[in-house]
Amino acid sequence: MAPAKRAAQSPKAKVGRLVKVAKVAPAPTLQVDDRYAAAHELLAELSNELSFSCMEMLMATLPHALETEKAERHSFQQSLLKGLADTCHKEQSKREVRIADAEAKVAMHTSEKASAAEKLEASKATEEARRSTKEVSESAVASGSAATEAAAAALVEARKAVGGAEAATERQVKEKEDFDAKVQELLLPLKEGAWAKKDWRLRQKAISQLIGLFPSSAPESLTAALPLALKDTPDARGPFSTKSVEMGEQILKEHSGMLEEAISAAKTLITERQEAAAKAEAVAAEAAAARDAAQEECIVKENEWLEAQEAFTSVSALVAGFPEEARRFAAEVEEAKSSLQILVIAVENYKVLENLPVVVPEPMVEDTMAAAASEPAAVEAWQVELQCSETSRMRWFLSIRPCAHLGAKVAARTGFCIGDGVWLCAPEARLPLKGGRSKWASM
Repeated sequence: MAPAKRAAQSPKAKVGRLVKVAKVAPAPTLQVDDRYAAAHELLAELSNELSFSCMEMLMATLPHALETEKAERHSFQQSLLKGLADTCHKEQSKREVRIADAEAKVAMHTSEKASAAEKLEASKATEEARRSTKEVSESAVASGSAATEAAAAALVEARKAVGGAEAATERQVKEKEDFDAKVQELLLPLKEGAWAKKDWRLRQKAISQLIGLFPSSAPESLTAALPLALKDTPDARGPFSTKSVEMGEQILKEHSGMLEEAISAAKTLITERQEAAAKAEAVAAEAAAARDAAQEECIVKENEWLEAQEAFTSVSALVAGFPEEARRFAAEVEEAKSSLQILVIAVENYKVLENLPVVVPEPMVEDTMAAAASEPAAVEAWQVELQCSETSRMRWFLSIRPCAHLGAKVAARTGFCIGDGVWLCAPEARLPLKGGRSKWASM
């Protein structure tokens, strides 16, 4: 037998090892020069139309285009500014369309609100009318059910009456049959004197049974004389005895006829009661059919009422939601108008920035500070920054505080000339000194 193979031992899992998490790069941000804040605000408003890389490229190229005189701008700079203007126009058109759409929603909502109010009144009237019709149908069903129950009870009684009449008729028929058979059995032998003298006891018993067959209406004198007349033979009977026998036989025949008439009357009663039962059955069937029809009609009316109730509930919910929708649509209009206004302001500020004149200042720091010092009011602090680049000319910037004495020469934008070679710049700037050294001056 081959030795069993041992299972390979799995290496022990390392415990407490930290899981490496991928580093998430921070969201890119644009480095903005405060002098071009208006351009940055405009690009921020165009963020839906421009990608971040495009905005970054514009922020890098716009300053060069804006720092160049309009007549000296390169065709690329002109196309860049034109493309930005077209994008602004496109975005403004979109926001105007948003306002129109929002106002159209408000108008449509107002129209729907008026229409829904009319529908609410109409659905309420329909629901009330169908509810009334349903209640009438329910009353008809209740009446039909009661009539059906009454007709069914009458039919049961009529059938019981038929059964009772049939049972009575059967009893009467049997009674007549028994009576006729008994008379035939007793009367003829006694009338003909067929009993022997030795069987006088049997004869007396037969006479007693025959007398018992006479109705209560028979005369007592006859029932008293007949037993004496029947004891004699026909030859030994006198005229009175013979007459008594004949009279007794006639009374028995009359009683049999009366029984036959009772049977005929009972059969007639059976026929009448059967006819009454048939009528009751027809009435019960009609009542049941009327009840069933009323139930079907009631189901239809109840379904119609439920549909009207659902419609009324739906319209009621719609009307109840109109105030919230009105506030939402109004907020959309205000938001669209505010968005357009912000864009228009951003475009206007950018146009001011774009149309500012480019003025080359004096290249000497001493002349610039002398010009600033020649102002009539005192200057608390100042600083000068010298900027040079390969694509722009050398410019001097002077920051002055307070500057209220400069009057109309001061503009809202920093970094432009205010006259006599004096330029405004940021609140903090480097002051180039002789030998290439610089010094920071703070306001």
